[in-house]
Amino acid sequence: MDWIYLSIVTLLAATIQSATGFGFGLIAVPVFLMILNSADAIQITMIIVLFMSIADWMKLKGQGSKQLLLWLVVGMMLGFPFGIYIFLNFELHLIKIMLALIIIFFSGFNLIRLFREGSTAVHHSPEHSNWATTLTGYFAGLLTTSLAMPGPPVMLYLVHKGFDKTVIRATILTFFIFAYAGAVLLQFIMIGISVSTWTTSLTLVPVGLVGVFCGHTIAHRINQKLFKEIVLIILIIMALVMLSQL
Repeated sequence: MDWIYLSIVTLLAATIQSATGFGFGLIAVPVFLMILNSADAIQITMIIVLFMSIADWMKLKGQGSKQLLLWLVVGMMLGFPFGIYIFLNFELHLIKIMLALIIIFFSGFNLIRLFREGSTAVHHSPEHSNWATTLTGYFAGLLTTSLAMPGPPVMLYLVHKGFDKTVIRATILTFFIFAYAGAVLLQFIMIGISVSTWTTSLTLVPVGLVGVFCGHTIAHRINQKLFKEIVLIILIIMALVMLSQL
């Protein structure tokens, strides 16, 4: 019965992530934790999303920003060690509170600005700072190895800068390959991944790949303004869910 619930959540979260570029960890981790009542939920999420990201990349390769990806990965590598330290030593509920409040603040700010402007104009290559991109990657790396949630800081940054939705999806989903591959490797070396965790993850991967297909189908039907609204609303809802479960 648990596998059925895990599959339903995996399908929903995978569809949303492939359609918008993020969201699997935000949706799956809290529910997986409730179902499994174990930190294995975080490792399972990492493994599933790694396979999903490879499938996403096959459809979106060449459409992202290589410069953005470079600096995000540099920052991510700097953030990985501290994320592992948090996973092993800190109270994760405190990190969740801070993350949720930050998401609500910045998502609300961007949503209000979007409604006030009422414009669908976007730039494929807007101005961005390498330092700001690296810092964003740092927080994404920290959140990857501690909570399996690298998406929120990167998505907030790219949406705020006004990138085209295709560039956003392609860049962030490609970034996830590096983020989750590194996270799984570090978890395996420093903490260990049990056979049951691998088994559960690999049985859920096909469900995730179905969600990838569904998400790509939906993405083509979403215009730029609606895409931003959906992303920001999902962020706020997931942050509220995180707070409600503490």
